[in-house]
Amino acid sequence: MTEISIPPARTSTTVETAQTPLAEAKPAAPSASTTEVGDLSSKMISATPPRYPVESRRLREQGTVILAVLLSLEGRVEQISIARSSGFERLDRAAYGAVRHWRWSPTIHNGQPALVRGNVVIPFVLRVGAGA
Repeated sequence: MTEISIPPARTSTTVETAQTPLAEAKPAAPSASTTEVGDLSSKMISATPPRYPVESRRLREQGTVILAVLLSLEGRVEQISIARSSGFERLDRAAYGAVRHWRWSPTIHNGQPALVRGNVVIPFVLRVGAGA
């Protein structure tokens, strides 16, 4: 018997934050800074795992997708791209489609809302059960 498993997503342990300028005019300040803010997964609010595509299961496709994400000031995915493909377009699309709807708690850096850049790792693994 084949067990289909999508282990929990892993996120990068460090992320980049960039302070965004406020709408009102202010004296020139550094436009961006990079700071370690810890594990991105600890700030996750909502994350429905991707579905393993039926055709990928049938063809026994497995792999790990790494997605580069930029979170908005509100903790929503603002930009997303495939940093490393699983080698299978169906798996890449499934990961991309799920993660683009995930939400995180807003990140505050130096008292200001911050953009957060990080990676989300989605492994697609087929496991053979003991009876197979």
